Amino acid sequence: MSTEAPAHSLESTARSRLESTARSERETEALQALPGGAVVNAFRLLDHRGRSRAVTLRLARRGAYLALQDGTETRLIGLEPRITHLGRGIGADLRFEDQRVSRSHAIIVRHGRFARVLDNRSSNGTFLNGRRIVATNLRNGDELQLGPVPMRFVEVP
Repeated sequence: MSTEAPAHSLESTARSRLESTARSERETEALQALPGGAVVNAFRLLDHRGRSRAVTLRLARRGAYLALQDGTETRLIGLEPRITHLGRGIGADLRFEDQRVSRSHAIIVRHGRFARVLDNRSSNGTFLNGRRIVATNLRNGDELQLGPVPMRFVEVP
């Protein structure tokens, strides 16, 4: 009695592993193309705490905000005085309910009149003006995207 596997079963196992690897590579490539697959109504992805903090531009006080689209209307959510955590996790200051947003996706740090965004090792990336970033300074009007969720950094004078 032989303990060796038949040659045809080894070939089929190797072939199925190659196909599986090729399939996962295709899936990974699709994830990297997220900037084009942005969500149109990002405001609806905020949890109830974030939505309740939103104001219109007309009612906004002086300061730094993230602007999100709510249909045809733009809503502003004020940033925390020093550090604002963005993500899907319960501890995030601005919590987005979308599986493509990491639990702790990004951090916005304010120092005086300057703001800086840092990607917190997110799966689907943080993009600024269409380019994937790790850390960079924010300027008024910059387009920020967490995975598929677009928003704009706004400073109200």
